[in-house]
Amino acid sequence: MESSRRKEDKITKKDDLSHVAFIMDGNATWAKANGKSLMDGYRSGMQNMMTLILKANNLGLKYLTFYAFSSENWERPKKWVSDFMNLTLTFLKGNDFIRAVLEIDTRIRVIGDGTRLSNEVHDIISSYEEKTKSNTGITVCIALSYGGRDEIVRAARRIVASGSEINEDSMTKHLDTSGIPDPQLIIRTSGKQRLSNFLLWQAYYSELYFTDTLWPDFDEIELKFAIQKFGRSKRTYGK
Repeated sequence: MESSRRKEDKITKKDDLSHVAFIMDGNATWAKANGKSLMDGYRSGMQNMMTLILKANNLGLKYLTFYAFSSENWERPKKWVSDFMNLTLTFLKGNDFIRAVLEIDTRIRVIGDGTRLSNEVHDIISSYEEKTKSNTGITVCIALSYGGRDEIVRAARRIVASGSEINEDSMTKHLDTSGIPDPQLIIRTSGKQRLSNFLLWQAYYSELYFTDTLWPDFDEIELKFAIQKFGRSKRTYGK
């Protein structure tokens, strides 16, 4: 496990690293540790996501994916789900988020089962995807109502409906992430060391970086060191 804090700050990004994915864990723990409300913890996590988008763009990354709300999260208490979705809606409507997105010509993609989202959340997501579809800057994927197994099942259904042969190429084409390269690096905060149903198909050869740092405290310095660790890895893909 990597240390949560390092003093050095300069790194060189490995040329083949273009896509980093994040499992943003530890928001509730951060809130409790800092005497904040539960939703304040998630709000801080969302703000940190926005900050890291800008920092990652400066580092030359081309794709980011953030695990925001899993398909299993729907089973949490109704009040938690309602509060979180209201917070998500407020965040997406916020001027700070809009300004940050437009500043670096970001393309927004949302992956997951959109049929379970409210009409209001679905509509604002659709508007972001439409408005930014021609942008050529960093692509940001937000996994909302997302589960890796569910994604594979939905992709298989699309393949059958299209009449295509089921193989690796057709599966990749029909996944939510179609057109986006697989993440070379997946980062999980808050000490847990598992994927939790995140990008199961796409993560087959991803490097994994685990840190005890809670998501709202995960900053540019630690992102750089995760990238540095990736740069030391020898990726042979089983060959």
